[in-house]
Amino acid sequence: MSAADTPRNPLSEAAFVQLLSKHQRHLNSFIRSLVPTHADADDVMQDTSLALWEKRQHYDPERDFFSWACGVAHIQVLRHRRKTATERLWFNDEVLDLLASQMIDEAKLFEFRRDALDKCVDRLPDSDRKVVELRYQDGMTLDVMSRELGSSARSIQRTMARARRVLHRCISATLREWHVQ
Repeated sequence: MSAADTPRNPLSEAAFVQLLSKHQRHLNSFIRSLVPTHADADDVMQDTSLALWEKRQHYDPERDFFSWACGVAHIQVLRHRRKTATERLWFNDEVLDLLASQMIDEAKLFEFRRDALDKCVDRLPDSDRKVVELRYQDGMTLDVMSRELGSSARSIQRTMARARRVLHRCISATLREWHVQ
């Protein structure tokens, strides 16, 4: 590897593993959208993880990790396709390229939306934020929340409806502010 191939500030192995772990679920979804079976997706995910590890010194921390990882995954999908092409029907390379590009764009939008949601949840009044967190982070049912909070189910439903409206408006405004549509 030449000096020109190595980023100025390469990530430590631990930082790289942390980034890969953070994006693994979305990377796996990206791969699953491009291959015909779950077994193929598992094989490609394993090959992709190995390829990413082997190429980790080439990753530039200034770039978006997920986009870079999707590019590596796309190459692994194409390799897997060539290896198994005689076994089953596959999309042609042009369709795979189009799907990969579209999935990367959608994943970036999803990341922006999730960041906006986090920001907007933090802005909710404490009581509304508590209800939202109990429902969506802890997975509590309305009945359990009612007992936990000592409020009627109807009151919690109203709080949830209000919080959803506030979050929807806040997320939309935040995305507009960030010039994301």
